[in-house]
Amino acid sequence: MFLARLLPLLLLLPALSLADNDKNFRIPSKQFKAGTVVDPIADMAIRADHGAAVSEGMTFPLQENRIYLRHKVGPKEYQWVSGNLVVENLKKLHAFSLKKNYLKVEDVAVMRFYGSKNMKAFQDESDLYFDRNYIYSPRVPKLYFVKNGQWQVLNETTLPGAVKFSTSEKNIEISSMKRTYAKAPKMLFPKRPGVYAYVFSAPNSLPYVDVGVVEEGSALVFKPKFIKIEKDFSKTPPVTVTLDEIEKAETLEKTEQIHDRFVAELEKATEGMDSEAFESTYPQMVKASFLGVKEDNKDYAEYVVRYNLKKIEAKKMWRESKVGDVNYLNKALRNKLDSLEALPLRGTMMPTAIEPIFVEVPVDESVDSAKAVLAKKDSAAQKPATKKEMGKLKMTFGTDHSRVDFAWAGVASGLPVDTLYSWIIKKNPALKIRLFLRNNKPVWIYKDGVVSGRHHYRYDGIEFLVGEDVYTGQGEFILPEYIYNEPEVQEWLKTKDVKSSSSEAVASSSSTAAPADIKMPTLQNLATSARIIRDKDRGSIALIDSGSFRYKGHVVEMSPFAIMTTEMTQQLFEKTMKTVDSAKRIADRSTYKHPNKPVHNITWDDARAVCQVFGGDLPTEAQWEFAALADNVEGAIWVKDSVPSPGAYAVYRGNSYNLGPKFPDYGPQPVGTKKANAWGLHDMSGNVAEWTRDRYFMFSFMVEPSNPTGAMFGSNKVYKGGSWKDGEKLLNVTNRDDEDPRYWSETIGFRCVYPRELIKE
Repeated sequence: MFLARLLPLLLLLPALSLADNDKNFRIPSKQFKAGTVVDPIADMAIRADHGAAVSEGMTFPLQENRIYLRHKVGPKEYQWVSGNLVVENLKKLHAFSLKKNYLKVEDVAVMRFYGSKNMKAFQDESDLYFDRNYIYSPRVPKLYFVKNGQWQVLNETTLPGAVKFSTSEKNIEISSMKRTYAKAPKMLFPKRPGVYAYVFSAPNSLPYVDVGVVEEGSALVFKPKFIKIEKDFSKTPPVTVTLDEIEKAETLEKTEQIHDRFVAELEKATEGMDSEAFESTYPQMVKASFLGVKEDNKDYAEYVVRYNLKKIEAKKMWRESKVGDVNYLNKALRNKLDSLEALPLRGTMMPTAIEPIFVEVPVDESVDSAKAVLAKKDSAAQKPATKKEMGKLKMTFGTDHSRVDFAWAGVASGLPVDTLYSWIIKKNPALKIRLFLRNNKPVWIYKDGVVSGRHHYRYDGIEFLVGEDVYTGQGEFILPEYIYNEPEVQEWLKTKDVKSSSSEAVASSSSTAAPADIKMPTLQNLATSARIIRDKDRGSIALIDSGSFRYKGHVVEMSPFAIMTTEMTQQLFEKTMKTVDSAKRIADRSTYKHPNKPVHNITWDDARAVCQVFGGDLPTEAQWEFAALADNVEGAIWVKDSVPSPGAYAVYRGNSYNLGPKFPDYGPQPVGTKKANAWGLHDMSGNVAEWTRDRYFMFSFMVEPSNPTGAMFGSNKVYKGGSWKDGEKLLNVTNRDDEDPRYWSETIGFRCVYPRELIKE
C-alpha cells in the first residue's frame, strides 16, 4: 500500500527536482533601473512624453489612458516606461485580460512570463506591455508563469481598441454613460470592441450624441462639430413664472409644479415656430445597419435613448434662443430644485400589501436525531430534516406609477417575523413604519419630451416603531422595473455600492435590489467582500459573497457561503457537545488545554460530525482557499507588507515550536491573537492545520469551473494552512497535505462552513 502511494511521487521526482522557488519567478524591485534611456525597440507601442523613452520608477496605481512597457535590458536589469499609445502598433500585440485570469496588475508587473514551460527562470520575456486591464505580448499568443509552485497559463483574449477625440473647441464637455469629462481627453484606452456613444456639449452650442464602433486593435475617432446658438435678449420672456414665485416655493412638489408650468408656457409660445431649420442642421440619428449591429444591441439601444433625450434638450434650447432671455428663470428653478432634492427625507406610511416569504430551516432535532447524526460517519448523502418557516416579509408601499412605488423584503432586527406580520395584518394602531431616503430626489421620467412622472428611488432605511421600541429593518428595497431601468437610477445604485463596499452592507442595513427578473448591476468581482456577524450558537461567522479566484491554475467561480472566522475553539466545542446525547459525545483530546485554543487531536470523521450537528460541514478545499486568500493572489498574505513578517499573521515554527516545551508560547495559541486577513478570518495560516471536505488524489484530472468539490477518487482527506510546527514555506494557503480520515494529531484542527441562508443576519 505504501509503495503504491509512493510510486506517483517517484515518477514526479525528476520534474520536482527541476522546479524552482516562486521567488525566482519574480523580479526583485532593485532590478528596475530608473533614469536610463531605452534603446530603440521595433514597433514600439509607446510614444514617450518628451521624445526619448526614459526608464522611470514603477508606481501604482497605473494611470488611466496610458500604456506601460517593461523592458528587459539584461539578466538583472529591467526598465519601466510609460506614455501614450501608438495605435498603429497596437494590432501587433497579443492581449491577455487580467480580469478573466483573476490577476492584478500590481502583482503581474513583477512576475516573470514565458513563451513556454520549458524555460529556465531567467529566460523570461524581454518586452511586455501593461495597462490597468491587460498584459500585452509583442511576441506570443500564450504566456506562462509560475504561481504557488505551479506552471500556469494565460490565454489570449480579444485585443482592445481606443477612442480618440479630435477638436479645436475649447471648454468642451464629453460624457459617456458612466462618466463626464470636463476637459476633453485626447484618447480613452483600453476599450473593448463594441459600440460607444458620447454626448458632446460646449458653451452657446446645442448638445448632441455621436456614436461609433471600436474595432480590435484600432481607434475610433470622434470629431465634434457644434451648432452655435445665440439668444435674442430684446424679447420679453413669454412666461408668467417669476423669480419671486420661485424663491417663495417651500416644498419640492410646489417647485416641480412651477417648473412644469414654466416648460408648458415655453412650449406653447414656441409650438407654432417653424422648426425645419433645427431639423435640417441637427445631426441625424445613426442607423444600426450603418454601424454593423442589430437594433436590439444593448449599447446601440442606450445610444438611441440618449440621442432622443439630448435632441429634445437641444430643441428646447434652440426654441428658447428664439423667444428671449429665459435662462435666468431656468437657472433659478434648477438651483431651487437642486437644493430641495439634496435634503434627506423621512416619513411614516403603512404598506398597501404584505406577503410572507417562507424558507427551509433545520428542524430542532430530538436527542435521538442528534445521536443518529454522530453515529453515522459517512453522512454525505444524508439531508438534515427541515421545515418551512416564515423567513421574511415582502411589503409593497405606494401605488403603481405613483411618486412612492416600491417594495421592501426583510426582517425587523429583534422582532419575530410572525409577530410583525400579525401586527400589520391586524392594523395594530401602535405600529408605525418609518422610511428614510438619503436624498429627497425623485427620478424624472419623460414621455414625448414631457415629464410623465416623478418617482422616489433613493431609499436608505426602514424602522418599525411600537411605542418607544424601535426595530431596525434588515433587508432590501425593490424598485419596479420602470424605475430601476432609468439611467439616473442605475448610476446612483453603482455609486451607492462603491461607497458601501458591498451591495448589501449599507449604514441602514438595507440595500436596493432589482426587480425579481432583473439582474442587479454589480461591481467587478475582484472586490468580493465579507461581513462578520455573531451567531449565538456558532460563534463569529464571516459571510462570504460570491466571486472568482485562481485555484489550481484555473479561474473558478464560487457561490456565497458562511465560514467561522476562527478555528473551532475548545470552549465552543464543549458547548456543542452538550447538545448531543452523552453516550455519543466526542471527547476533546486536545493536548494544550485552554478555552480559546483550537481543538486538535481530532479525526476528520469527528470534525465533520461536529460541524453537521448545527447544519454545517467541513469546507471544501476551494471554499477554504477562497476564504483564506481573501481577494489576494499571493498564498502568503504577509509578503505584500512593507516589512514581511509571517509571525504577525501566524503561529508557526518561528514563534512557537522553536521555543521549546518550557515556554508558554510553545504549541497552538488562543485563536484570533494574530492579524486577520482582509475578510476578517484569523489563523488561516498556522496555529493548527485544518481539515477540508475533499478527497485527496495524487493527480487532478479536472477542476470544475464553479464550486470545485475535489477528486472523485482517493480515501485520504486534504488539510490546509500549516501549523505551529511548520516553517514559513508550509504556511502558504495554496499548499495542501493529506491524511487518513482516522488520523489525529496535535497539529490538526478544523473550522466549519454553513449555507448562507442558515445564518441569520
